[in-house]
Amino acid sequence: MSSAEKDRIDRALEVRPGSTPRLYQTVAQKIAAMIQSNGHMADWRIPSERELADQLGVSRPVIREAIIALEMLGLVEVRGRTGIVVLEQPTRPISFDTFNADIGPGPFELLEARLAIEASAAAMAAERATTADHAILEACIEQMQLEREVVLLNEKGDRDFHLNIARISGNAIILSMTEALWVQRDHSVMWKKLHEHIHAPDVRPLWIGDHHAVLSAIRLRNPDAAYKAMARHIRNVIDELLEADEKARLNGSGSISARSALS
Repeated sequence: MSSAEKDRIDRALEVRPGSTPRLYQTVAQKIAAMIQSNGHMADWRIPSERELADQLGVSRPVIREAIIALEMLGLVEVRGRTGIVVLEQPTRPISFDTFNADIGPGPFELLEARLAIEASAAAMAAERATTADHAILEACIEQMQLEREVVLLNEKGDRDFHLNIARISGNAIILSMTEALWVQRDHSVMWKKLHEHIHAPDVRPLWIGDHHAVLSAIRLRNPDAAYKAMARHIRNVIDELLEADEKARLNGSGSISARSALS
């Protein structure tokens, strides 16, 4: 390993006094400690995500975010069906606070925030949308259908659909918060890393159907149905991202495999 690479790792390992790590960072530290304690053993494997979630008392999305963070830090690498390969043996506890200053919220954390805000926005939109608004939302879905082969991070129709619902809610704060969450998504290095494992055509049809369900509830002026449809859509996004990414990360036994690339 070059001296520059060692310096980068050392900076990432620094603990900044008074800083409060995000949950996935804390979990990543615990997984790194497992690697540090057991990675030298040839027959050792990292427990599966479900096992890690049970052992550490967190959800699978948090485990996924922790693995992505470790991958971005250069401690592990995901190699298709081989699973996770350990690249570096950490010699001390890891802090992610100083990695790129702050790599921001995890992708599933962003989706949870969107669920809380956008489901309410959809309910309000159902009460306030005009016929013209219905036409705008329909056009957004049509745009999504034209973007079936577009990289998931670049789809305009999806973004416009969600931001228009926030606009139609008539609440400027909801619109501002929704816009901020989408900007964070666009600039999230963790979100981009997650999408490296996602094949867009496999997941987009379900999501387009979800958008039709949201629009149908808004057209019917049914706030409860609109709330549930938007919440169901974002939960589907969480589930599909988790499942699609898992297919690329897990080996045939369903467990995450690991071996030291330094041995």
